[in-house]
Amino acid sequence: MPADFSTDALVIRTVPSGENDRLLTLLSAKQGSISVLAKGARSLKSRYMAACMPFVYGNFELHPGKGGDLFFLREGFPTETFREIGGDIVKTYLAQYICDVCCELSGPGAGAEELLSLALNSLYALSAGVADDATVKAVFEFRAASLSGYEPDLSACRLCGKASASRFQLDVMNGGIVCQDCISLAPKADPLSREPEVDRFGTRSILMPLTPAALEAVRYCIGAPAKRMLSFRLGDRYDRRCFEEAAETYLLSHLERGFSSLSQYRELSAGGEPKS
Repeated sequence: MPADFSTDALVIRTVPSGENDRLLTLLSAKQGSISVLAKGARSLKSRYMAACMPFVYGNFELHPGKGGDLFFLREGFPTETFREIGGDIVKTYLAQYICDVCCELSGPGAGAEELLSLALNSLYALSAGVADDATVKAVFEFRAASLSGYEPDLSACRLCGKASASRFQLDVMNGGIVCQDCISLAPKADPLSREPEVDRFGTRSILMPLTPAALEAVRYCIGAPAKRMLSFRLGDRYDRRCFEEAAETYLLSHLERGFSSLSQYRELSAGGEPKS
């Protein structure tokens, strides 16, 4: 049986278990995602209750269970709680969406150093107000997609090789960009057809408009050093809209799933109430 060990990790999921326990998912740079049972963590008398809350980053001392897939928490020492997130329900759901994506992209035993860094930088940005929430979300989505193997080729039109054009669109499923000239030359889909539009390889076509400023923002946020990923600004509202909508569509299309936390975030950021 593996020996006890300690790891610095981020709490990316918490689920009540039994009367007083919590089942945690931790994201560790070296161990990837780790399933941990924290006995008594829901009790107000628990010595490590504070370490078992959502979005907490800290050091965790773990004891392996018999099967090797579940660990037991021996001690937890929080070092960063991103406290400001918890006071804002919109930020809370957005932070949970970030953590849910990390759960989806990580696995046990597989290193997750870059993904953990991305999550921590994104949570810090939300907490400190480094950028508006929608921009933090979009940058996270593009970088998460890239880390998971879906980094788009933004160097030139994937059809004609043109590097400069008045307008490009993001070819979501093919992971590239297409210039306006190539789009204009493409045969138009039958408006009466109910079949999804596909390319010549049979791949479903999803094209997202990108203004020149939005395209430069995508290029920057994917290629920038982790701590500089938000060091840009899109002043025009339509530029921001293109950037944000392309990011969400790109990530979700490649993951082929949605997230309830994202739905709640959308509802709240639009001025609604969270759904139960």
